[in-house]
Amino acid sequence: MTLLTLAAILFSASFVLFLGLGDPKRRRAARRGAGHRETVRRLLSFLALLPGMAFLLYGDAAAFLLWLGGAAVAGWIVTLVLASRSDPKGVRRRGVQGRQEAQSAY
Repeated sequence: MTLLTLAAILFSASFVLFLGLGDPKRRRAARRGAGHRETVRRLLSFLALLPGMAFLLYGDAAAFLLWLGGAAVAGWIVTLVLASRSDPKGVRRRGVQGRQEAQSAY
């Protein structure tokens, strides 16, 4: 059952990655064109949640909770990776350094 849960987490994480790569707001900010349409985003979201629904229908609470936690952590990892990739000029890093310099001046 553990391998099935891990496979479900990877399945959901792959669709979360596709959602992140096609995020319209992130793509507009990076000037890479339009992202996924709303119907595509809804379909990808449904597919990402499909393993959790299967665990609920099967009645396996432990697998559902493991999947839920694993999918959340995978989503955080995907977000962090995409955020670092979408900041090529280091604007966020300069902003943090500027705040740290301002705080040290006090």
